Amino acid sequence: MKISVKRIPPDGETVRGDDPPSIMELDEPDTRFEHDIHYELLAQLQGNALLVTGQLSTPATLRCSRCLRVFELPVRVDGFAFHQELQGEDFVDLTANMREDIILELPQRALCTEDCKGLCPHCGKD
Repeated sequence: MKISVKRIPPDGETVRGDDPPSIMELDEPDTRFEHDIHYELLAQLQGNALLVTGQLSTPATLRCSRCLRVFELPVRVDGFAFHQELQGEDFVDLTANMREDIILELPQRALCTEDCKGLCPHCGKD
């Protein structure tokens, strides 16, 4: 996701859209992104700096750490914030920051449900 710095009006610009799941660049068998990343952002120029705030959302496809079932978990970043001093750039790329904030919202141990009992130690079934 790139912001055109030259297009931002004095009162800021609202930017909405979707980026493909390939921006996540995640090569993990138990964590995948198969749907677009939706963003609603407000870009503002503050002196010689760019401030972008807003929300990001996408479903993540995860594998439960207890029962190994694959499930989708909605991931939402409500407090996305990006600040960068400008030094003559025409465009600023937010992709790496968006990716990082989404990954930080993922659970450390993915559970399909809060009360998932996992696999049976005797028969191996869920």
